[in-house]
Amino acid sequence: MTARRCRRAAVPGGSAIGARALKPEHALTPQILLVDDNPTNLQVLYQTLEGQGYRLLAAKSGRDALAIADRTVPDLIMLDVMMPDMDGFETCIRLKAGARTRESAVIFLSALTEPQDKVRGLELGAVDFVNKPFQAEEVLARVRTHLTIRDLNRQLRRRNEELEHELAVAQELLREAKDRGDGVLLGDSEAARRLCQNIVEAAQRDDLLLIAGPPGSDHEAVARAVHHQSGRATRAIICVNCLSALSDASFAPETDRELDIAEKLRLANGGTLYLEGIQHLPDASQRILARMLATVNAGDRAAQAAQSDVRVILATTRALDEEVAAGRIVQELHRAVRTTIELAPLSARLDDLPVLVRHIVQRQAEQTDRVAPRIGDTLLARLKRYRWPGNLRELRSVLELSLATSPGEELEVVDSLLDDSVKIGSYQLIDRLGSGGMGEVWLARHQLLARPAAVKLVRQEARAYGEEERRLRQRFEREAHATAELQSPHTVQLYDFGMTEAGNFYYVMERLRGMDLQRMVERYGPLEPERAVYLLKQACRSLSEAHHLGLVHRDIKPANLFVCRLGQEHDFLKVLDFGMVSRMTPAAPSQIAVAGTILGTPAFLAPELASGAGLFDARADIYALGCVAFWLLTGQPPFDANDMLAVLRHHSTTPPSPPSLLSEEPIPADLDAIVLACLSKGRESRPATVDVLWEQLDAVGFAQAWDQARARAWWEQHAPELVGS
Repeated sequence: MTARRCRRAAVPGGSAIGARALKPEHALTPQILLVDDNPTNLQVLYQTLEGQGYRLLAAKSGRDALAIADRTVPDLIMLDVMMPDMDGFETCIRLKAGARTRESAVIFLSALTEPQDKVRGLELGAVDFVNKPFQAEEVLARVRTHLTIRDLNRQLRRRNEELEHELAVAQELLREAKDRGDGVLLGDSEAARRLCQNIVEAAQRDDLLLIAGPPGSDHEAVARAVHHQSGRATRAIICVNCLSALSDASFAPETDRELDIAEKLRLANGGTLYLEGIQHLPDASQRILARMLATVNAGDRAAQAAQSDVRVILATTRALDEEVAAGRIVQELHRAVRTTIELAPLSARLDDLPVLVRHIVQRQAEQTDRVAPRIGDTLLARLKRYRWPGNLRELRSVLELSLATSPGEELEVVDSLLDDSVKIGSYQLIDRLGSGGMGEVWLARHQLLARPAAVKLVRQEARAYGEEERRLRQRFEREAHATAELQSPHTVQLYDFGMTEAGNFYYVMERLRGMDLQRMVERYGPLEPERAVYLLKQACRSLSEAHHLGLVHRDIKPANLFVCRLGQEHDFLKVLDFGMVSRMTPAAPSQIAVAGTILGTPAFLAPELASGAGLFDARADIYALGCVAFWLLTGQPPFDANDMLAVLRHHSTTPPSPPSLLSEEPIPADLDAIVLACLSKGRESRPATVDVLWEQLDAVGFAQAWDQARARAWWEQHAPELVGS
């Protein structure tokens, strides 16, 4: 082979292939630099490696090799030992000294076979020797081997870098967790001392531990403190948020997924498994966990997981007995708990605030690389006056925001961060007006408008999860959408609705000043018949619009009929609570099929609703109005019994007594007849519509009609505070 033919693989100056090797499309192709002063040897090497997927470069001297290698950074250099001017050993020394080329693998090419020559080359940094004359199979095998080793080393370095980064992140998270844990333990109040003692005692045990306390009380920090003070401190603590796990297959009840819970126990083997918000898990998943914590037969997978060397710590935001009573924690898990740590709210640790505040501010200042500002006595006094509903979590948030917005030497906390009123959307909750089975009603004030409002939201203790939460969400959305459609002045007006950051459903409605009919009758006795008719006619007006829109209220009762003052008009009735509303579909405009669930209030439930299996239409509301009329006239429901099922049977089978038999006031015979017609067992015997009922009520004659003068006089006598303003 001639030198001229060899130069087809080289550019003038000894490196034709090198310039093209820098193109982006060749960035991942292994580059091999062939270095030999003998053109024939270069040609043999080139032909051996050509077509193997490599990018080949060529150099005829050590100096050319150094220049090309520095420019292209080859993956592998096949380097001749015996060359004029600069031999291979010297070239290797300089390659390994170069910052860009020291990682390139070097294979020496030589006719030298003495062991000392090979040892010298390996000591200089070469990875292999190939003896001349070349054997193609040997050259290919050695090149492939060292390129594979090169790839593995690069992968290993990258993985090590990733692991170092992950370790640094984990160490920072552990440091932050330790800071939080240290903060929880600070203070000299009775609650702080008791918590420290409980942690020490719990750390000495190894049984199932429950940490219970209000939201934001840093349950996880307490769990970590128990772990770090225990004999398991050198092993891992695995933390799982059960609310996040609701959509995670690892906590699904299916048998083939049980091993995912076992996997978390396996990861925590020798250490601690912390499960926050255990009450959020479905019952089936809680029972799976209980089985894994129990000792059963050795062949059961759950038992095998339970026999792992793991300390399990659970956390809830309420006392365990309350969670069990509410049905959010199953008995099996309840029985497994042996030790409990009760966390006090921050409001019970106000004496600890100075040390807690200084600790938190100091740590946050260090993280932002600034000097911690001074904390004045005036600020500490303000912080002590605040009730801290969000506990330690809120304290940290307030201090973090204040630190970011306090440029001076003293920490400043704006008044809005220490506002005791609870905020729901654009409204501030001022005072609780009342509560019921589904939620609470609060007096509220818009933050920008002067308009007062009432906010209804689900109480924290009434919160549900899973399928029950979905049904509850549907009920609130149904009530809000249904109420928003209605324009009658006798239907409560809806301003807004949504969900709080804590996951509570709410809607905002007009503020009404007055009382519902249940409270009115319970406090002041049955109403005059003419007043009862006056109020019932207004309820008919509200329901008339709803029924014409295809909506059936399904929960008409005295508590949902609110009597108030509107402008200068007294005894103005508003229909509330459309949470049980159903829509009549075009396919069945007058009937709605319902599954076997009984919805509504038993004392005011139509027979077709009481059965839980029939069809109903708008006349179910007319039956309920008949029950309300009976209550207003007599002070008692049409049927009474010791249990709900007996009441429902009466609605279905027992004829009602005329209200005139139970009333001290004389009741006109035609009003008696209207009430009994509304209470007919069969829908066809009731007034056909609420409009018909309104006309029948309007036709009832009284010696003295109920009017605004009588209404105002009643309110001035019984509730003057609601009349004057």
